[in-house]
Amino acid sequence: MENTSSALSQTLRASAFVIVATVLMACQGETVAQTVDSSKYQETREAMTVTTGDKIEVAELFWFGCGHCFALEPAIKEWKKNIPANAEFKKVPAIFSARWEFHGQAFYTMQTLGVPEAAYDKFFSSIHVERKSLNNINQLVTFLADYDVSEEQVESAFNSFDVSNKMRAAKKITRQSGADGVPAIVVDGKYLTSQKLGGGTAEMFEVVNQLIGKAASER
Repeated sequence: MENTSSALSQTLRASAFVIVATVLMACQGETVAQTVDSSKYQETREAMTVTTGDKIEVAELFWFGCGHCFALEPAIKEWKKNIPANAEFKKVPAIFSARWEFHGQAFYTMQTLGVPEAAYDKFFSSIHVERKSLNNINQLVTFLADYDVSEEQVESAFNSFDVSNKMRAAKKITRQSGADGVPAIVVDGKYLTSQKLGGGTAEMFEVVNQLIGKAASER
């Protein structure tokens, strides 16, 4: 859960995760209830409200500044290709300190502006591969100019009521989850797992699939 790995090691790790993710035993239909090894997950600190309706919410807590979160991205994308039919994935920027807050606000600003998925990938790689600083509104304006977004649009979204509400929700989710670092995955607002708890990347996704089945059976 550190963010000091070299760009090369991150790239190699990410490539390995893609290969691992392609062999995960993820159901393409709805998951069914099954026993989950209790040592591989924990209950959240508080029960959390989910926003996915009838679907089981799978929320990844992440930080753009986290090298492990960046390295996990290819595996997340592979897992999403076979996400169980009764589940829905979303990202939530973890807010553990003021240092993390700007990146969370940048994430929700991009979401509000409707920038393409490639922009999020580029934001990650700008930090971890190109070693660029993306820590203030001026740097965000420059970054988003490549996606035909004006300075006025960025500032308006960044300071909007909608983004402010989402930031408050992200802080609450971070606190309620009981996570002590990122990346971490919360299933249906009740169960939390991670690479550390799961025993590895492939193992974590297997636990996530099992927790989806468990949560569905409890609804």
